[in-house]
Amino acid sequence: MPKKENNNNSSFETQLSKAKEIVRKLESGDCDLDEMLTLYKQGIDSLKFCNQKLNEFEDKITVINKDVNNQLNENDLE
Repeated sequence: MPKKENNNNSSFETQLSKAKEIVRKLESGDCDLDEMLTLYKQGIDSLKFCNQKLNEFEDKITVINKDVNNQLNENDLE
Protein backbone atom coordinates (compact mmCIF):
# COMPACT_ATOMS: atom_id res chain seq x y z
CA MET A 1 0.00 0.00 0.00
CA PRO A 2 1.47 3.42 -0.94
CA LYS A 3 2.41 5.63 1.98
CA LYS A 4 0.34 8.71 2.67
CA GLU A 5 2.16 11.98 2.03
CA ASN A 6 1.60 15.21 3.87
CA ASN A 7 0.31 17.78 1.38
CA ASN A 8 1.32 20.76 3.57
CA ASN A 9 4.89 20.81 2.26
CA SER A 10 4.02 20.03 -1.35
CA SER A 11 3.96 22.29 -4.34
CA PHE A 12 1.24 22.56 -6.94
CA GLU A 13 3.53 20.94 -9.50
CA THR A 14 4.38 18.03 -7.21
CA GLN A 15 0.74 17.29 -6.45
CA LEU A 16 -0.29 17.62 -10.09
CA SER A 17 2.45 15.17 -11.12
CA LYS A 18 1.30 12.82 -8.38
CA ALA A 19 -2.29 12.97 -9.63
CA LYS A 20 -1.15 12.27 -13.20
CA GLU A 21 0.88 9.27 -12.05
CA ILE A 22 -2.11 7.94 -10.11
CA VAL A 23 -4.30 8.24 -13.21
CA ARG A 24 -1.66 6.34 -15.20
CA LYS A 25 -1.58 3.55 -12.61
CA LEU A 26 -5.36 3.32 -12.43
CA GLU A 27 -5.70 3.25 -16.21
CA SER A 28 -3.07 0.51 -16.51
CA GLY A 29 -5.24 -1.91 -14.53
CA ASP A 30 -2.16 -3.32 -12.75
CA CYS A 31 -3.64 -2.70 -9.29
CA ASP A 32 -5.91 -4.76 -7.14
CA LEU A 33 -9.19 -3.25 -5.98
CA ASP A 34 -7.90 -2.18 -2.55
CA GLU A 35 -4.92 -0.42 -4.08
CA MET A 36 -7.19 1.25 -6.66
CA LEU A 37 -9.34 2.65 -3.88
CA THR A 38 -6.29 3.93 -2.00
CA LEU A 39 -4.87 5.49 -5.17
CA TYR A 40 -8.23 7.06 -6.00
CA LYS A 41 -8.39 8.69 -2.56
CA GLN A 42 -4.81 9.97 -2.90
CA GLY A 43 -5.63 11.34 -6.35
CA ILE A 44 -8.67 13.18 -5.03
CA ASP A 45 -6.55 14.62 -2.20
CA SER A 46 -3.91 15.79 -4.70
CA LEU A 47 -6.52 17.39 -6.93
CA LYS A 48 -8.15 19.14 -3.96
CA PHE A 49 -4.73 20.55 -3.04
CA CYS A 50 -4.21 21.75 -6.63
CA ASN A 51 -7.66 23.31 -6.76
CA GLN A 52 -7.05 25.12 -3.48
CA LYS A 53 -3.72 26.46 -4.76
CA LEU A 54 -5.30 27.61 -8.03
CA ASN A 55 -8.00 29.45 -6.08
CA GLU A 56 -5.35 31.12 -3.91
CA PHE A 57 -3.38 32.20 -6.99
CA GLU A 58 -6.54 33.50 -8.64
CA ASP A 59 -7.31 35.58 -5.56
CA LYS A 60 -3.77 36.99 -5.55
CA ILE A 61 -3.98 37.86 -9.25
CA THR A 62 -7.30 39.63 -8.64
CA VAL A 63 -5.70 41.73 -5.90
CA ILE A 64 -2.70 42.55 -8.09
CA ASN A 65 -4.95 43.54 -10.99
CA LYS A 66 -7.02 45.80 -8.72
CA ASP A 67 -3.83 47.48 -7.47
CA VAL A 68 -2.57 47.99 -11.03
CA ASN A 69 -5.93 49.34 -12.17
CA ASN A 70 -6.08 51.72 -9.20
CA GLN A 71 -2.57 52.99 -9.97
CA LEU A 72 -3.45 53.47 -13.63
CA ASN A 73 -6.61 55.38 -12.71
CA GLU A 74 -4.70 57.61 -10.31
CA ASN A 75 -2.13 58.39 -13.00
CA ASP A 76 -4.90 59.29 -15.44
CA LEU A 77 -6.16 61.91 -12.99
CA GLU A 78 -2.81 63.70 -12.81
